[in-house]
Amino acid sequence: MRGARDGIASRLPERRTLLLAGGVAALLVALVVAGGAAYFAAGMGPEADAVAAVEADPNVSVDRTPVGTTVRDGPVTASTVGLVYYPGGRVSHESYVPTAAEIVSASDRDVLVVVVDMPLNLAVLAPDRADRVRERYPEAGGWAVGGHSLGGAMACRHAAGNAEAYDALVLHAAYCDRDVSETGLDVLSVRGGADGVIDVERERASRSNLPADARVVELDGVNHAGFGAYGPQPGDGPASLSPDASREAVGNATGTWLSERVRSAALVVAG
Repeated sequence: MRGARDGIASRLPERRTLLLAGGVAALLVALVVAGGAAYFAAGMGPEADAVAAVEADPNVSVDRTPVGTTVRDGPVTASTVGLVYYPGGRVSHESYVPTAAEIVSASDRDVLVVVVDMPLNLAVLAPDRADRVRERYPEAGGWAVGGHSLGGAMACRHAAGNAEAYDALVLHAAYCDRDVSETGLDVLSVRGGADGVIDVERERASRSNLPADARVVELDGVNHAGFGAYGPQPGDGPASLSPDASREAVGNATGTWLSERVRSAALVVAG
């Protein structure tokens, strides 16, 4: 009996050591997860002055809602074109408020842009959140979905599975890894000529996933960060256009295209 007791006693320190080691490992994992969550939740941007300039503009309205931040130039009606916009990875959604304002200003239609607030600033965690936006604004006459970088890729995935809900897909410095060529969606893909972040070869190869009549636009002097207002991005190329001019170029290319391509669908609903 004594020998058995001695054996048990000798194993107790070992068990305590294993339990302690397991507890330390669990704590380290928790700290890593918490640190990673805090890193993504902090996000990049927005640049306060750029957002404040939009809020001071009497021609647009900026509203914070449970689904995100909306930018519009009038009441939402059956003639309104809605654009659900997914932010880039680890970028605060409000960083795209200035871009949204440029899109609204460039269109000759009533436009509503809703920049979606994503969990931990990652659209990959909620790729179908656009559904909430459409439910919130059922009176809008036509819808497009799109986004920047990772947000654009997630918008493509959402559109691929919900094509009947949209008229168009907008890709900003992004590409589709899903085939939307036969969905009936109109597609606009806007790239920056100075973009140092996007995988250019993969973007070009993925164009086969787009409809044959997709419009692809390359903007000279615009880099990856030029699609939003969140400051410089590691690994990006140098932009020859200023941040304001870059967002204006993106807005013009997008807003005029939305006016052309979503017009007929919106008018049919309105009529």
